[in-house]
Amino acid sequence: MNTSTPQSTAVRTRLREAPPLGVAVVSGAIVLLVQVTAIFAYLDIQQPTLTSFGPMVYPVVWITAGIVAAVWVGRTVDSRRQRGLGVAVGGVYTVTLLWLSGILSAGSGTGTLMVQSTLPGWGPIVHYHGSLAHLSIVPFELIAYLTLGYIVYVLVADSGGSVRAAVLGFGSCVSCTASALLAAAGAVGSTQLYSVVATAGYDTATVVLLITYGLLVRASHQATA
Repeated sequence: MNTSTPQSTAVRTRLREAPPLGVAVVSGAIVLLVQVTAIFAYLDIQQPTLTSFGPMVYPVVWITAGIVAAVWVGRTVDSRRQRGLGVAVGGVYTVTLLWLSGILSAGSGTGTLMVQSTLPGWGPIVHYHGSLAHLSIVPFELIAYLTLGYIVYVLVADSGGSVRAAVLGFGSCVSCTASALLAAAGAVGSTQLYSVVATAGYDTATVVLLITYGLLVRASHQATA
């Protein structure tokens, strides 16, 4: 039974017809507001000692840019003619990023779980040591890599043309390079986190990540040209 009201139907229609850029910007603004609110609440409650604003800025940039790019590409490229291929390539791409970044590695434990509270975006940091896999999750890195994987899935599922594949290959390469630079930071606990930020190359990695998003967004325009 269809319980949709004329008002809800009209809202869904307006959302479907809304320009991709507009929806992406609104989505990014909402995500940005949530992050900033969470950070200020954490600072007010915990009152940590910060030597720079870098630790607060990196997660905000990585998460917000990723959401904007993913929404933009997802609404720009609405064809999924090769969905199976897209899932396969996007899945391998994502797992590779997680592996190179240190978020995912081979297991050698017995199922222990540790959660560390720290600045929103960096935390909560989750460490899981299992017999099959080891996870060391820094939320903003995980969100960024999942976002990249989704964008690759969308573009490959659309058609996977040769020009687009070249762009995706370059995007993958620079993203993996950034991930490798951050591998050591992925497993660092909250007590050492802020000193690592100063030496782990996050400034460069952030620029590289934004360039990668730009390349993938450009590929989405080529897909619909």
